[in-house]
Amino acid sequence: MTMLSRIPLVMDVDTGTDDAVCIAAATLCTDTIELIGIGAVCGNVEIEKTARNTLDLMDFLGCDAPVHIGASRPLARPLSTAVSHGATGLGDVALPAARRGFAGAGVTELIHEAAKRQPGRLEILAVGPLTNIATALTEHPGLPSLIKRITIMGGAIRGGNMTLASEFNLYCDPEAARIVFEAGCALTMVGLDVTLKPELPRHVFDRIRAASGPQADVVARVLDFMMRRKDEFGADDPNLHDVIALAAIVKPSLFTFENYYVHLETGGEVTRGMTIADFNNVSKRPPNARVAVDIDTDGFWNWFVDLFGAGK
Repeated sequence: MTMLSRIPLVMDVDTGTDDAVCIAAATLCTDTIELIGIGAVCGNVEIEKTARNTLDLMDFLGCDAPVHIGASRPLARPLSTAVSHGATGLGDVALPAARRGFAGAGVTELIHEAAKRQPGRLEILAVGPLTNIATALTEHPGLPSLIKRITIMGGAIRGGNMTLASEFNLYCDPEAARIVFEAGCALTMVGLDVTLKPELPRHVFDRIRAASGPQADVVARVLDFMMRRKDEFGADDPNLHDVIALAAIVKPSLFTFENYYVHLETGGEVTRGMTIADFNNVSKRPPNARVAVDIDTDGFWNWFVDLFGAGK
């Protein structure tokens, strides 16, 4: 892929463990994407931690794309964090403090300016709560016509992980998620229906651990934390949710997609943040999301280990 045909990409993250894997992978996809900048949002942990984790990680990886600080709380409710990522968000992975600072502009300005510079080409990968994305769309109503596609790691059409029905990211800020789903942007939803399928095999962990380079180093440490957590607490094999959403952008042939109108529910004891796909066209509304419904698991792991130079 030529420099001019690379995908200009803004990432929006709540850097915990799987976000760190996704960011490291994105910095290796330079033949496919041009990373314009990264926004941090509250989610897995508080904004102070997600922003610091993101900046320190980018500096450690030697990637100079700017890091912008975003929302410190959801649009309309208190923040619910995720205990599985540890107190800092990165488990027990310690990174050197970054030698540079945060970008001066906020995330909404990052998105708006990037979209204006490359109208119709910019893509957004959002792997945390959608607060920053919803705020940008609200503050700049013309954005949907400037953005080529938003890909989210979020939602589930067949069962949740935060409640019986809801996935964590969209549960955290369902009001923001509804804004994004109803904004009229081309939207790809990479939810639990596919991200729970490629459970991390031990042989992949071993191959990443044997690879070299800063990306493989930090990912091996994150995976080590995940694997130890599995062994200590009897958890399932770890899932790398966020990097699967990245794969949907750079390796879409690994996925099966179906187009649906997806309603985002904001209330209810178990339905807060639920994504309801209109399978039977009851609403008579046109599809608003391209939903990933299946993934080539073996193909994904082959892509993953090859990306980190850990292939056979």
